[in-house]
Amino acid sequence: MKYLIVSDPHMENTILQNVISHEQDHVDTMFCLGDTSLKASDPLLAPFRLVVRGNHDYDDHFPYTITYNQILLAHGHTYKVYYSYDMLLKAAKENHCQIVLHGHTHVPTHQIIEGIHFINPGSVMINRGSYGFGTYAILETNPFAIHFYHHTTFEEVKPEILEEGLQTLEEFKKLTSAFEARKLTR
Repeated sequence: MKYLIVSDPHMENTILQNVISHEQDHVDTMFCLGDTSLKASDPLLAPFRLVVRGNHDYDDHFPYTITYNQILLAHGHTYKVYYSYDMLLKAAKENHCQIVLHGHTHVPTHQIIEGIHFINPGSVMINRGSYGFGTYAILETNPFAIHFYHHTTFEEVKPEILEEGLQTLEEFKKLTSAFEARKLTR
């Protein structure tokens, strides 16, 4: 199977539509990992097989978590992905999932933890990082392959973008831990 994975468009509907139009004939299924800020009835979401609710989505129709073919989909905010993947790892194991897809951080990454693939396509709007553009991902499950693409040129991004993403996540973990520690001392 070949999946289009997008997250965090934050009402940048033209970008989202362009990605859908460019990729929909080349994939089997499309997933949206939240923060569209759109209602479930919006025609822009119709091509997506599954959509999860992000912290900027206000339509109760979207679930926070979905499991599908041993893939766990979540936006990530309810699993505190800025701190660690511990909660997502536990959910993946409980649901017998080999792949976890999430968004929320606006940082494209692929990590393998205890044999489980954790994939964040980044924000299709714009990512946090030195490069200043959005990304999305294409996941192939047989054989496994994950590729990340520029949101407007549709070119595959360089590996350095993903390396920077991992460094950015580590910085987030340090900052959020320091923030929590500071709150406890007040």
